[in-house]
Amino acid sequence: MYIGRNYSINLLTDLFVIMRDMNQTNQQILHYASIFLQSRGYNGFSYKDISQKLGIKNAAIHNYYPKKEDLVAALLEESRKNIAANFAQIVESGGSASEQLQSYFDYTLREFDEGKCICPPGSVILDFEELPEKVQKQNLLLLDEILTWISRVLKSGMEQGEFNFYGSPDERAELMVGTLIGTRQLSSIKGRKTLIRSISLIKSDIGWKD
Repeated sequence: MYIGRNYSINLLTDLFVIMRDMNQTNQQILHYASIFLQSRGYNGFSYKDISQKLGIKNAAIHNYYPKKEDLVAALLEESRKNIAANFAQIVESGGSASEQLQSYFDYTLREFDEGKCICPPGSVILDFEELPEKVQKQNLLLLDEILTWISRVLKSGMEQGEFNFYGSPDERAELMVGTLIGTRQLSSIKGRKTLIRSISLIKSDIGWKD
């Protein structure tokens, strides 16, 4: 009985270690995939780029994600969940509409400073029509998450007198996101100041009142 109990404990311990290591490897795969996707685009990297960073074989990545479309779809889904969680924290902080929107701009600048010159939804736009359906679906869900939140903040800002702009919040949200997608890529060539200027122009366009 005692031997059997020790065996069970050891087995559970080994399984825990294996699951922990698998999760860590998976997170590392997603980490580097995110960097490559947001700096090179969908067709700008391969499993070899990731495996070289991790010091593992390509086959090891295929064990987690059989195809590249599986990896990118999973990455976009995780990005959507992370962004949704960040948005929820921003809202829970109780800040004004201006403060909430500033948090999004700060997030954009942080990503750019990390070398991610393309935002998550923008990373697959260039090849969107040729991408697998599961990647398209996750990208649209991610984009909708961002647009819906920004539109909600803009509407709140209008109602509270923090913003003043023509058109609907939905239209302004689309213009804002489209501007940031393009400017982030331009800024990778022209420098960070270009992105900062673009954010300032966005603020002016929506009648941001400091």
